[in-house]
Amino acid sequence: MPRTCDMSTYVFTQLYPTLPHAGTRFARSLKRQHFYSRFTAASSHLSAFITLKRSKGMAPTPSSSSSSRANMESWLFRKPNNLAAWQLKPKERPVTVSSAPYNSPPKGHVAIKVIDVAINPIDWKMQDADVFGLEYPTVFGLDVAGEIYELGDEVDDFHVGQRVIAHCNGYSQKDASHGAFQRYTIVPQEAVAELPYAITTSRGVVLPLAISTAAAGLFQKHYLKLPYPTNDEPDELKRTVLVWGGSSSVGSCCIQLAVASGAEVFVTASEKNFDYCKQLGAAKCFDYHSEDVEKQIVDALKDRTVAGAYHANGGDAAFVSCARILDQTQGKTIVVTVQGVPEKGVPNSVRGKMISSSNIFSNEVGPYIWRKFLPKALDSGKVVPAPEPLTVGEELRSIQLGLDKQKAGVSAQKVVVTNIS
Repeated sequence: MPRTCDMSTYVFTQLYPTLPHAGTRFARSLKRQHFYSRFTAASSHLSAFITLKRSKGMAPTPSSSSSSRANMESWLFRKPNNLAAWQLKPKERPVTVSSAPYNSPPKGHVAIKVIDVAINPIDWKMQDADVFGLEYPTVFGLDVAGEIYELGDEVDDFHVGQRVIAHCNGYSQKDASHGAFQRYTIVPQEAVAELPYAITTSRGVVLPLAISTAAAGLFQKHYLKLPYPTNDEPDELKRTVLVWGGSSSVGSCCIQLAVASGAEVFVTASEKNFDYCKQLGAAKCFDYHSEDVEKQIVDALKDRTVAGAYHANGGDAAFVSCARILDQTQGKTIVVTVQGVPEKGVPNSVRGKMISSSNIFSNEVGPYIWRKFLPKALDSGKVVPAPEPLTVGEELRSIQLGLDKQKAGVSAQKVVVTNIS
């Protein structure tokens, strides 16, 4: 076999020597299919494999019958065995690990072989209370890192075997095949980004939902509406963004994205996490435990124009603190929040707006962040996976442990389960 020979082409020209041109055309068309990765991954052993199979009468030869060829084609086209951590009914725990169907990706989607997943607060909240009114049984989870396994039609920016991170949309789609906690998941191509080889999947997986949520509050039209982040040196915006909860998963991404857009960023965090936030780009940090933290921030913003506040972590009291601070400063008086807007305590001059991360995929923000900005930003180090992953276990059997650990609370860490596939 020539060293430069395409693996799938070689297979079909060996199995169908009387139809070399048809075999070549067919093999090229297979590059979009999941089984192509088997050949590319085993290129150094392929010729020996075929010879061994022939010697045992297990693979078709030029004189083989059509039924033998059909058997080989059946082997090539077989679907993988999927396994999922099922939520069988609302409020049931633990999740049940059991077989799941493998679904080929529809147009504009990819199938991802999941290597690692991250756990978000919404995941255990979904288990405690059916927030979105899903149909059961279903599969939870939003954050995955892994490899492209199969491409749907009209997907041209990715290839089989490519390392990626992705924001799953099982909750918004109400479709178990789009959930993260399984070996193979389906994701829209605009919610997928290449993962550089310098970043492990267990680190990269901390980003997806947090990146989308941060972008939803920072860049959408009716939110803070900052300029889009750039991989070049951004123009100075001369605006300051307040991020409440800078060491949280969403807060960590808010800092990096806002700085990449040219904004100055002030954050609240525990004092032990000040250095962490500053490494991500925060200009000033304030301890939210301090009794006079609101006054400290108002004083620091005295000669600055505020672009708004991002309530990334904390309850209603934290939102109200953000609102009171904006009420006493110059600039935009809007607080965007990952939680609900409190009914009481918010000054009349301040507007609150709740964030839905999935909304960015129905406008230009999602494709810009995920396809234009993030791949290059990860490769250059402009965006780093943060916070640190906290690995609690391996395989789908550890999903419930991860849910319980996230519910118990973590600081400047994100719960991760590895080796899903």
